[in-house]
Amino acid sequence: MTTEVHKPWQNEKVAKLLEAMLQGTILEIKPQLNVQSELGFSFPSVNQLLNITDKEAVAILESLAEEGILVKKFFDKFLHCPQCGSMNLRPVYCCPKCGSGNIIRGRVLEHLVCKYASTEDEFLFKGRLVCPKCKQELHTVDADYRSLGVLYKCHGCEEIFNQPTIKWSCLKCSSITVGGKIAEVDAYSYSLNKEKRNWLQFEIKPKARLLQFLQSRGYEVKENVRVKGGSGAEHAFDILATRDDGIVLHNIAIGVEVTDKPLSLEKVFGFDDKTYDTGIRDKVLIAIPGVAPEASRFAARQRIKILESKNLEPFLASSIFPPIAREPETELERVPFHFKSRSELISDLQNRGYEIKENTKIIGRSGAEHSIDILATRDDGIVIYNIIIAIEITDKPIGIDKVFDFDDKAYDCGIFDKVLIAVPSLTPEASRFAQRQRIKVFEAETLELESR
Repeated sequence: MTTEVHKPWQNEKVAKLLEAMLQGTILEIKPQLNVQSELGFSFPSVNQLLNITDKEAVAILESLAEEGILVKKFFDKFLHCPQCGSMNLRPVYCCPKCGSGNIIRGRVLEHLVCKYASTEDEFLFKGRLVCPKCKQELHTVDADYRSLGVLYKCHGCEEIFNQPTIKWSCLKCSSITVGGKIAEVDAYSYSLNKEKRNWLQFEIKPKARLLQFLQSRGYEVKENVRVKGGSGAEHAFDILATRDDGIVLHNIAIGVEVTDKPLSLEKVFGFDDKTYDTGIRDKVLIAIPGVAPEASRFAARQRIKILESKNLEPFLASSIFPPIAREPETELERVPFHFKSRSELISDLQNRGYEIKENTKIIGRSGAEHSIDILATRDDGIVIYNIIIAIEITDKPIGIDKVFDFDDKAYDCGIFDKVLIAVPSLTPEASRFAQRQRIKVFEAETLELESR
């Protein structure tokens, strides 16, 4: 079972923005005050480049920040009227006791005799300090009066206080809102995460060309796929390419590892381990900048094709890679595999892009020489496929011993794609064994054996 997970940078508009940032056209995305915007601010560089709304811009930037592709920093705080959403607000300073806005700020004096306190300008009378309450003249500080410091005084209720209450008056809808209930929106600036640059450079361009290459060869391509393995564990693959040519089903697991140093053996082993658990035999690992020597040797042993920085671009630019998208090679690859004779069988394989060798011999890993009825080979540019084909014709159902010998021969030759043409059929026991060993079986009542 496979599940495809889509990432934000796979969106066309997001990719366009990231490409501009990689090229340095946009270095940092900063919000700008915009009272016409629903948010109160805009990202002009993003809006103009992608022709999107402010809300859409924020959604894109936030999704990229969550993925760690962009680094966001606090830039400013914008206040909105909770009634109408307007940013056209004016602060109003009020008395915390009675709510009046008739307050004054200044140095406050207290007459020590009558305890009257007020701002200094109320005590001033013809250049002298005179208590407004008892009319007594004040001469000496700390004897006649004292200074309480710079405070606020309310002319409505005479309250003296340190800080006024702040309320916000909306100039659009005229509503008054206390400070604690005003709507606040934090705005952030966004810049490219330097640690993601190399990885992103692959994701935006080379990866797109690689996907195009696979699709042009008839593969169905899925990205960021999760596949459940035989152990029950779920494994993540960057790319899974599937192609059913009517004979065998090909699955290619492609991993992408972008690091600041050569890929370790542990990483390559981990990739090989999850392909084994999921039963995927064709493996490609893109390692940027490259792999360590011991990891390279292990990959070769496990038949993992490695594409490093030094050979990735040449591979993408080589003649086997189409510069532009083209239609899949032929619709014939999607029709059922059908033949009535050996010559039709070979012709059908050739039409599907396979090179054919008949009655050939292969030296196995054991040193034994094996006779092969038909060996079909196809080079897809990224993976070379070999299909071993045996033709068994008897006057009764073919038993398990013949199927076992064929499977053993294929194993010794290191060939995993196996096709058995059984005339007239297999016994039930042989059929179950073939299914377990992933041998594709074609049963036919007759088969003409003339060779081309």
